[in-house]
Amino acid sequence: MSIIDKIFNYSEDYRYKIWKIFGIKFSVVKKYNSKKINIYEEIKKHDIISFDIFDTLLIRPYVKPTDLFLHIEKLYKIERFYKNRIMAEKLVRGKYIDYEEITLNQIYEEIDEKYKRFKEIEIELEERILTTHKENKEIYDYALRIGKKIIIVSDMYLPKEVIEKILIKNNYTNYYKLYLSSDLMLTKASGNLYKYIINNLNVKPSTIMHLGDNYHSDFENARLYGIDAFFIEKIIDIFLKNNIRAEKLLYENKNNIGVSIMLGLSAFSCFNKNDKNKDKNYWRNFGFIYGGPAVFSYMNWLKKQIIKENIKEVLFVARDGYSLKKVFDIIKPEYIKTHYIYAPRIIYYLIALDFKYYNLGDSVKSVLEYYKDKDEYLEKQTPSSTASYNEGYKFILSNIEIYKNLAKQEYQNYKEYIEKFNID
Repeated sequence: MSIIDKIFNYSEDYRYKIWKIFGIKFSVVKKYNSKKINIYEEIKKHDIISFDIFDTLLIRPYVKPTDLFLHIEKLYKIERFYKNRIMAEKLVRGKYIDYEEITLNQIYEEIDEKYKRFKEIEIELEERILTTHKENKEIYDYALRIGKKIIIVSDMYLPKEVIEKILIKNNYTNYYKLYLSSDLMLTKASGNLYKYIINNLNVKPSTIMHLGDNYHSDFENARLYGIDAFFIEKIIDIFLKNNIRAEKLLYENKNNIGVSIMLGLSAFSCFNKNDKNKDKNYWRNFGFIYGGPAVFSYMNWLKKQIIKENIKEVLFVARDGYSLKKVFDIIKPEYIKTHYIYAPRIIYYLIALDFKYYNLGDSVKSVLEYYKDKDEYLEKQTPSSTASYNEGYKFILSNIEIYKNLAKQEYQNYKEYIEKFNID
């Protein structure tokens, strides 16, 4: 070995590059093609598979974790909760500097009195919004299926019983052990939690494979203790990196919980799906990225206008109003009543028998098709659907009295239908 090799040495594998300079190791994640890495084959090589929780097994619909506090502030209209919650956590970490981790109870002991009641609300919201990371759930299930021992490892201030409840809700079961920093007062960030796990399990570090989204805590520190590590990039980071418009929207709307949730859901939709049905996924993604935000924004505007003008009743017309009503019913005040009313354009032609030249084709066809089964003569004599518009128009005029009688009955039927809604 040359002197240069002793001073500077370089090696790499499929996941990371390692430089050794004067005996000190430096490593970075390689930019790799994920298709070349078979995570399932790597799992087979290890006895114990370790998973991080947040942004690995579970996902929040936000751009950043602290947006949950901003969400609480907006939901409950409690001013400055977001800033006070973040500040309380900083103060506690400074206060308990000799401890690697703090607890949620300690945070809420430090916070201003008027915010203390939000501890349970924070827990409740975490339970509600945390969702399964589908791709990583498949990896988790595969490891279980081939008989691997699964452990779950997280740096988190939430109580252990809360984490266990959330894991069960998202179908993460049959794991061997849960190692939580708030329970053990040791963290992955320091590396001491890995040391504890190795001793607790009484195994060689090389038998463990850890998967997580934090490069320092989940990748570097795990490898520092001899544990094989697999870095999983956050869904939201991938989404923003590949979507210039989303990145710009976020930059122009910092600390906007609506934008955070919209981008979080869009990322969730794009990268947290099953690719077996690509056509279905295309429209599902279209709904998440465009349809959902558009409909919600429209209905939110409508709600504000209705409250401003003191309107108590709202009509949604079929079919366009179907999805709109569903969204509006979720966000509207309870005192506002909504109705979904069948009011197609065809009803005008059927009742008025008004045939405008510019719309002759559609109106004639609609009347012929609708009424032909409602009269014995028409059932036999109505021209076929392949007949010309002029032929159909002449047939209606030559039998106009039959059609007028049917139109009167149709008018009465529709009138009775509308009156059921008891609308003035």
